[in-house]
Amino acid sequence: MPDLPQYTTSYNDFRSDTFTIPTPDMFAAGANASVGDVIFQEDACTCLLEQRVSQELLGGKLYGGSEAQGLFCMSTTMSNQIAIRAHLNFAPPFSILCDKRAHVYVDECAGIAVLSQALVVPVAASNDRFLTLEDIQEAYIPDDGDIHLAPTRLICLENTLHGMCFPYEELKRISDWCHEEGIKLHLDGARFWNAACSSGEDPVGYMRKVGPLFDSLSLCFSKSLGAPIGSMLVGGPEFRARARHLLKQQGGGIRQAGFITKIAAYCLDRNFPQAVAEVSSKTLEFWEDLYTTLKDKYAMELRLAHPVETNFIFIDLASSGINMSKFLEIGERNNVRLFDGRLAFHYQNIKPEGLALLKKTFTDVAEYYQKNDYKPEGRSTRIY
Repeated sequence: MPDLPQYTTSYNDFRSDTFTIPTPDMFAAGANASVGDVIFQEDACTCLLEQRVSQELLGGKLYGGSEAQGLFCMSTTMSNQIAIRAHLNFAPPFSILCDKRAHVYVDECAGIAVLSQALVVPVAASNDRFLTLEDIQEAYIPDDGDIHLAPTRLICLENTLHGMCFPYEELKRISDWCHEEGIKLHLDGARFWNAACSSGEDPVGYMRKVGPLFDSLSLCFSKSLGAPIGSMLVGGPEFRARARHLLKQQGGGIRQAGFITKIAAYCLDRNFPQAVAEVSSKTLEFWEDLYTTLKDKYAMELRLAHPVETNFIFIDLASSGINMSKFLEIGERNNVRLFDGRLAFHYQNIKPEGLALLKKTFTDVAEYYQKNDYKPEGRSTRIY
């Protein structure tokens, strides 16, 4: 077996907010967890976490006053795909509409096609930030009796998407229209914590305001909160019953999940909302300092692919005149772990030592291009 890197810290890891490292206190928090059977809904820690998210954080209500109920899943990919199939209720032909950048479409291994056998209609946001009601109305497929078509049964939105927050007013417009048309609405809220903390409102109050706009939501514990495992799927009673059946079918019947859910609850206590909010403020602070430094000292102007609103900085390397291979090479030289121009910030990498290494990576890049011409990659790179 090849030697694998043994990461014990993530202070220098900016690849994703999923690259946080579990800490000894997390494992200690799970030491005295309940050991009931999750499939038979007998595990106390899991049931408590399901109730806490659905009742305390989301206020217990979804669209139309439906009672919010939680279902613990292993990942948000799993919770999203279960939600989609549960809403479609196994009755093709149908289609799903989402942003063309949406995680459920781009980054979940063709799960919709494989698991739900549904047509996906990817839609470009006309404002380059979030879908508007008009974007959706132009793209959706009405159920008008035309047997050549697959009517839109479900719309999936994402908040945050690429670190950008979905305005409440637009969510409300979309929700009202969807439900007038008999279309279900799901929120991939993997980073809903970040949106809540950047809303300018009380974070829990914001979550309780947004939750009732949707028929179901997914919330991730391993993004931003730092838990090693877990996602919560929230929906109404009938939806949850179908989702539980699918959870078992898709390998989510993990039996004694108490130690996992107790750690997730611990991370929720520890990091929401204070740490999540701090990460967003530190991210913007870092971006403003970096942009000013490179422009004033090196005459290099970094260009963003998306505005900085929460815990991500999306730098368009090509339009900034930076070769991605060279960027990654210099990052590795500075002991900074990177994927590309997407920089993800989390509570473990916003300390001065990690941010200093990241800034030095960019100043070294700027110094390199003072002496060398920019050469395009010769291949396309994806802006996540």
